[in-house]
Amino acid sequence: MYKFLLSFLFFFSFTFAQNLELDKNIEIYITKKKLSLEEIEKLNFKPFLKNHINLGFTKEVSIWLKIKIENLNSHKKQFFLEFNNPLLEDIFLYSKNKKLESGMLHIDKRYKSINPSFLLDLEKNEKQIYYINIKNTTTALQFSVLLKDIKTFKKNDLLKQFFVVFFIGVILAFIIYSFSLFIYTKEKSYFFYCIYILTLLFQQLTYIGFLPLYAPKWFTYYDNLLVVPKVALMIITATIFARSFLKTQFFPKIDKVYKTIIYLLLLQVIFLSSPSFYYPEITVFTGLFFIFFNLFTSIFVYKNGNKQARFFIIGWFFLSIGYFLIIIDALGLVSIMYFLPPLILILTLIEALFLLLAFIDRLSILQKQKQNLDKKLYDELEKRNILVEEEVKKQTNSLKNLYRELHHRVKNNLQIILSLINLQSGKIENKHSSDEFLKLENRIKAIAKTHEILYQNEDIETIDMEDYIERLCSDLNISYCIKNIEFEIKVNAIMPLKEAVYVGIIINELLSNSIKHAKKLTKCTISIVEIFNEFYLEISDNGLGYDEKNISYNSLGLNLVNSLVKEQLNGEIEVETNNYTKYDIRFKI
Repeated sequence: MYKFLLSFLFFFSFTFAQNLELDKNIEIYITKKKLSLEEIEKLNFKPFLKNHINLGFTKEVSIWLKIKIENLNSHKKQFFLEFNNPLLEDIFLYSKNKKLESGMLHIDKRYKSINPSFLLDLEKNEKQIYYINIKNTTTALQFSVLLKDIKTFKKNDLLKQFFVVFFIGVILAFIIYSFSLFIYTKEKSYFFYCIYILTLLFQQLTYIGFLPLYAPKWFTYYDNLLVVPKVALMIITATIFARSFLKTQFFPKIDKVYKTIIYLLLLQVIFLSSPSFYYPEITVFTGLFFIFFNLFTSIFVYKNGNKQARFFIIGWFFLSIGYFLIIIDALGLVSIMYFLPPLILILTLIEALFLLLAFIDRLSILQKQKQNLDKKLYDELEKRNILVEEEVKKQTNSLKNLYRELHHRVKNNLQIILSLINLQSGKIENKHSSDEFLKLENRIKAIAKTHEILYQNEDIETIDMEDYIERLCSDLNISYCIKNIEFEIKVNAIMPLKEAVYVGIIINELLSNSIKHAKKLTKCTISIVEIFNEFYLEISDNGLGYDEKNISYNSLGLNLVNSLVKEQLNGEIEVETNNYTKYDIRFKI
């Protein structure tokens, strides 16, 4: 895109290039006195031998031109007498006892052209003498005189206005894009860039004579008086933007110079912009110092690691050239603006483009830095996660070992209790008491088996109920010396320790009852089914069943079962005893 814009700018420069053909019969008289037309007609004019005159800031000087034009055609001829400086304020043309006005403060409503001009006409073979008075009070007094036919003049002026509008559109697009970036990123540099380019655009639209064409006369009048404040405002906004973009707060000495420039400009606005004390040259020299200092700072900051300043340097370099040429042009040293009037607008667009590229480059650099930081952070987090995982595994293994040791000790303690009970029951001759001790042993074994399983397995929190019930049945076989009873186990469930202990005691009690009391018992069935965290425990035998009326209400075993099911497991129990015995227990975990 930037190649297209640069090619376009090159073509645009030729559109603004001026026709240097001048009527040779032009004479000039420069004076500081205020003279009447009668006095001027008596003066001796000197030949105007130059294509262009540039007197710089000379508000006391008045220039008079004496132009002799002869129509050698055989018909009436109309033409434009054009002055190649849109900033000329007052131009008065005298001929045939009539006075015409032109200039920035006297724009013709009938036809608005960028350069001040007069539409003149001569009859065939007619000769005419025109006296023209030119004065400037706020800007440099410089101009050239061109004679153009109407068609050429209007065509050139229309092209100039078209290309100015195009430049305005492109620069405004840059501003809108930068403001969007400011809204998105909240980065103040983008906002300061928008303000700076707006002030620069406003200044240059006046400088090339476009703004006075469409602004009210009162606005043009006051705008023309505010040269010092406008230039100062442009430099101040450029300073604020440069400070923000180049991060000069990290370079205190440089930042102090920027602040000093701002204070000096504010003082110049107060003391150097009044009609009685008007010295724009000082503001111009301040601007000249600023552009070169700003260029030096951008290079210095770049060398000190701020890679985002590279496009800033290029953009500001182009604008520095333009500013320098305009300043020496305004001081009357070189008339470069005569050959290329919109140079500053062209360089403004180039600068705006490269500053925009600087922002895009800055955004790209920041994104890369963010990606690098994110990658470093991610890698660091990965390393920390690995360390945390290793530590967690270490602590988990330590806890597992601790829990295994705990379960092992509990199992051993229960085993000691079982040994004591076994020793005590061996001394008891009463069969009923001996049976009660046996029941107590089996209950303790049911509890001890859970702790035995937990310290033997990897999982120290849950019990595989199939393995657990198989061990319970094996212990019951040993305790009651069973030879002809089959235990059918249909279990596929995992339970936490607490619930497993309760279920183990329940199974122990009910199987013990079946073994001791069921008649013609050959088979006991235990099944556990889990459906959506709800467990269905079924314990049945193929004995002849029993009559619930014959069961003692003081039966410790059945009371214990009911208590565990309803109070500890918050479940329900149903009993069927019709030629068999079946217990259906349902509970949730």
